[in-house]
Amino acid sequence: MYQSQKAVCGAYQKNDLANLTPGQIIARLYQALELSLKRARGALVDRDVSRQGEQMSRALAIIGELQSSLNLEAGGEIGENLNNLYFYLIEEISKANLSKDVKHLDNSIATVKPLTEAWVELAEGKANENSVRTGGRPVEARPRVAFQATF
Repeated sequence: MYQSQKAVCGAYQKNDLANLTPGQIIARLYQALELSLKRARGALVDRDVSRQGEQMSRALAIIGELQSSLNLEAGGEIGENLNNLYFYLIEEISKANLSKDVKHLDNSIATVKPLTEAWVELAEGKANENSVRTGGRPVEARPRVAFQATF
């Protein structure tokens, strides 16, 4: 029974992700990044090395995904600034891991939080704009590139 529930949940998540706009995907990635950083901070405070490592690894993987999606040629200065920001976050997470000092995670969380809020607001605005444009009717989903992530 558990396996069938797990399969249904997995199928729902896959369908949900397949119908997201690129902006909504980025918003979710930032939300997951912020959550992982907060969980890593909690694990560091609790001295739970296993959970700390898991959450820091998850945060680094999300940053890697965001960084790999940058188009530095087309993005110009903004793309370069985001790339530098991602390097900064990687450095802060690494310092937190080595020094066991939460201030580095606090810096990371403070950096990511406004970006998360901005992307969520942007994604919600686009979703509302699409809903208004279509009279609140569901729009047929366009084929999208497969994207799979576990948050």
